[in-house]
Amino acid sequence: MKVWKKYEEYLIKGEWHIHTNYTDGENSVAELCERAQNIGIPLIAFTEHVRKNITYDFSGLLNAIDSAKEQYDLIILSGCEAKVLPDGDLDVDPEILKEVDYPIFAYHSFPKDIDIYVKSLKHVLKNMDVCTWAHPGAFLKRYELNLPEKELETIFALMNKYDILLETNIKYNLPEKKWEEIASEYNVQFVRGSDIHNIERLKA
Repeated sequence: MKVWKKYEEYLIKGEWHIHTNYTDGENSVAELCERAQNIGIPLIAFTEHVRKNITYDFSGLLNAIDSAKEQYDLIILSGCEAKVLPDGDLDVDPEILKEVDYPIFAYHSFPKDIDIYVKSLKHVLKNMDVCTWAHPGAFLKRYELNLPEKELETIFALMNKYDILLETNIKYNLPEKKWEEIASEYNVQFVRGSDIHNIERLKA
C-alpha cells in the first residue's frame, strides 16, 4: 500500500510538495516544520529534488526530517521529486524511491515531442514506487504542446489503476480545468502541492 493512503484525509489539508535549503529552497526542515505547526497545517511532505548522482547530503536531509518528527506535532513525510527521462525511467537511484515515504515525478528538461512524452508518461505511471504526478502539464504548457483527450483518458485510467495522485499545483495553477474534469471522471484523487521554496509561501 502506498504511504499516502494512510493519510488520505490530509490530501488537500496538508502540504505535499516542499523544497528546502538542501537544494533550491530557502529554508531549513526545522523552519518549515515550525511554520506548518504554527499555522495549523497537519501534514507536510519534503519532496527534495534528486538525480542519479546527488550532489548534496541526502542522508543529512533524511536525518533532519527524522529529528523534526520528534520535535513537532504534525505528520512529516520524507519524499523526493524525480525527473522523468525520455525512456520513462526516472533520474534517481531506485533505492531512494523505496527509502522515502512519498516519491513524486515531474517533467523538467525533456524532448519537445508529444509522442515521446506520452510513451514515457505511460511507462512511469506503472512504477509501483511513485505516488504523484507533480505540476502536471507544466512542461506541455511551456512549449505549447497538447495531449489529445483520448490520451488523457488513457493516462487518467492508468493513474486510477496504479494509485497515482494528480497534484493541484498552486505555483503553476495546474492542472487545467479540463484535465480536472476528465481526471474526476476516472476517479483520480487530487493532492495539494504548492511547490514551496520559501517559508512565506507555506500557508494553511
